[in-house]
Amino acid sequence: MRIRPTIALAALLSLPLIAVADDQPSTQQVMSEHKAEIDNHLANIDYKRKRIVEANMNLTSDEANAFWPIYNTYRSEAEKLSKEHLALIFDYAKAYNTGKVSDDAAKDLIKRAEKLQDERQDLRSKYIDRIAKDVSPTRAMRFLQIETQLDAMALLDLAREVPLAE
Repeated sequence: MRIRPTIALAALLSLPLIAVADDQPSTQQVMSEHKAEIDNHLANIDYKRKRIVEANMNLTSDEANAFWPIYNTYRSEAEKLSKEHLALIFDYAKAYNTGKVSDDAAKDLIKRAEKLQDERQDLRSKYIDRIAKDVSPTRAMRFLQIETQLDAMALLDLAREVPLAE
């Protein structure tokens, strides 16, 4: 089974890497060459995500005035992590497409994936605390539930596309 490097963007961007490892562009080259497409796709995801949050938060006018600036800052920072995650997927695809992910590549990918998970959790905690302080703890809890569900759905979609390492 051959993996497409963008996984999350594969259907939209159709950016398969060439099977021969020596001919593969670097992750930075691919992301740079397709920056507009990647940015548009991430913006589309963010727009849909915001609409789901908006529909499910049930904020009063005062709560909304406090919540949305915090949310927008949170999503801006989360987008940076999404791009790092996309780069990780590109690198996994390159390693996978060689026929076997080497032990060294696996160690590096694991380390980067765990670091990204920690960073995402730290970011979420930071903004949950801000929402609890500036809006209310109950709204922060509701936001955490919505975010957790959205992240779980995205993770399941991604997991369906990523083959297990050989």
